[in-house]
Amino acid sequence: MTLVIIMREIAKYFFGAFAFSVLLATSVFAQSSTPLLKVITPTEGQTLYENRVPILFSIENFQLTDYQTNQLPRVGQGHIHLWLDEASPTRESAVKLIKDDFTFSDVSYGDHNLRAELVNNDHSSLNPPVVVSVNFKNEPVGSPSPVSASSFDKNTALVILVVVALVIIAAWWYTKEEEEGPVKPESKSKAQSRKSTTKRKRRKKK
Repeated sequence: MTLVIIMREIAKYFFGAFAFSVLLATSVFAQSSTPLLKVITPTEGQTLYENRVPILFSIENFQLTDYQTNQLPRVGQGHIHLWLDEASPTRESAVKLIKDDFTFSDVSYGDHNLRAELVNNDHSSLNPPVVVSVNFKNEPVGSPSPVSASSFDKNTALVILVVVALVIIAAWWYTKEEEEGPVKPESKSKAQSRKSTTKRKRRKKK
């Protein structure tokens, strides 16, 4: 009787371990096969200095297909719906992509919201839906960034003034030394000639 109980306990242990392994493997497989969509460009909060906005996606566990030639929904394939600054995005207003990049042209300068979704061949959402959203802004080329503008404060201006003043003083001092430089060789020769003339006069007087 005791042996039977021990065998039952062992069987329960192995059955529980097997069930746990199956559940774990199923969960890992489900995660690895779940479609993923990421926006590589632009990044969240990025500032672009042009009116052309290039979009680049990263897609995993999902195949992009042409919805015009593949209209029947199939698991793991479809296309991308893309919206820019759409308050109420719909499948009709979406830009429909069958590749992982796109470029918006003549985008007005300011703040923008980009929204993208992986959809089936028939434009229906996946289950569960796979949606990403990114906020960014664009400005004219040559516009100063807020960081550089704020960093130029009174302390920076004072440092620049001090440096300029030191440069002016150094230049003035160098010019003064050149003007008051050592006696030229010609002046020395004139002085020597004057001394020799004086000596001759003294000799004649004697």
